[in-house]
Amino acid sequence: MTRLSRRGALALLGALAGCSGANPLDSESVPPELDAAAVRAVASDSAPTVPARLPVDIGSDHLAATERRARSLLDAVPASLGPDEIPNGAIREKLRDARRRAAERLSASAEASTPFERLLAFADARAEARFAAGAWRAIDAGLTREDLAAEAETVRADRRALRERWRYVGADPVEAMLVHAAIEDRIVSGRSHIIGEPRRYRPGTSLGVGEIAEEVERARVAVEDAAHCYDRLTASLDDPVDLRPRLIDARRRLHEAFEDEQDALSSVDPREPWRIDGVDVADTPAAEALEELFRPVDPSDDDDWTDAAPAEALTWAHASFVTLAAFRSLREQVREGETFALESAADVNAVRTAAIEALRAAEASPADPALTRHATTGLADQLARADEELSIEGESVRTSWLRDDAATYLTVAARARATPAVSRRVAAALRAA
Repeated sequence: MTRLSRRGALALLGALAGCSGANPLDSESVPPELDAAAVRAVASDSAPTVPARLPVDIGSDHLAATERRARSLLDAVPASLGPDEIPNGAIREKLRDARRRAAERLSASAEASTPFERLLAFADARAEARFAAGAWRAIDAGLTREDLAAEAETVRADRRALRERWRYVGADPVEAMLVHAAIEDRIVSGRSHIIGEPRRYRPGTSLGVGEIAEEVERARVAVEDAAHCYDRLTASLDDPVDLRPRLIDARRRLHEAFEDEQDALSSVDPREPWRIDGVDVADTPAAEALEELFRPVDPSDDDDWTDAAPAEALTWAHASFVTLAAFRSLREQVREGETFALESAADVNAVRTAAIEALRAAEASPADPALTRHATTGLADQLARADEELSIEGESVRTSWLRDDAATYLTVAARARATPAVSRRVAAALRAA
């Protein structure tokens, strides 16, 4: 089933209308229209925000230092760049946009409700500001790629040093797993790699130099934040325990269990995972949601956790079990005849309200809250993006253009309902290993 966004549908209809004076859709196939103001009102109601958290005490000194670095990079780029400074209008706009995004991330950090959210905002701000600062220095002072080589090598050396002393220590295995997953994300994944070659822009250009400067800064902040989180974790431990064998064993057992449960999906048509005998679900939010939920758990795609770093693999395990349970649950609702077809703004409100209630219930669940919130943070972000999509201009909107957003509410609700039980399962596997 092909997904078509509302904006894509608008563009397609506009193109069709331009090709012919006739209505490209006959009256029988035109979906009903809803009052756009009523749809906007649905999304205007408050929704839960779930800030990102990490179960480690992030120091105020580290936050202050990374903020100073972000602001110094931002200040290195003139706030007003005109034709006199940068004659090339396209390059000028790229630098302006990067500087603006960096300033926005710094503003977002002031509103962040958790230290980890501030850390994330500062990291993004530093990368954006470094791109602008690097490109500006290339224009204003002749900075080259070779000038960045020494800094890049220093970051690589710091990364190697951290990896050499890093151990999977912790007290509570669930909270330690989340902290080590954040460290892995910064120094095991590609985030801290420095290739030294621009990919978005041509080598030797000011934007190419800015891109390399951004890459170096992303790696630098990744290593600095990982080292800080690790040091704060180890400082909190009276008797550090090596949890790596426990993580690896839990990863193995959960992966085996997941593969067994995936076998139940063998009867699902991977091309049309929404198709159920006796239920006409095509072109409904339920069909879109089932397709979205099936893709990550499709048995024909081998997502082998054994190739992943041990802590990150367990976050994948959690997400995979959540999605599998969500797919089963939603498919059972569809089997019973529920398609969540949209015929009024009230129908949109119903699926959104269900998603909000499911998120709040998951947040209130006592089942390993650190692990549950690791999942619900992303779900709340998805809900917020769907709300933003419902900010529709004009007086009316076709229900077909709302299908993707309604499907997002359905997947958020299904995943949120599944999350607490999966958190208990993954936590039990870790503590029993």
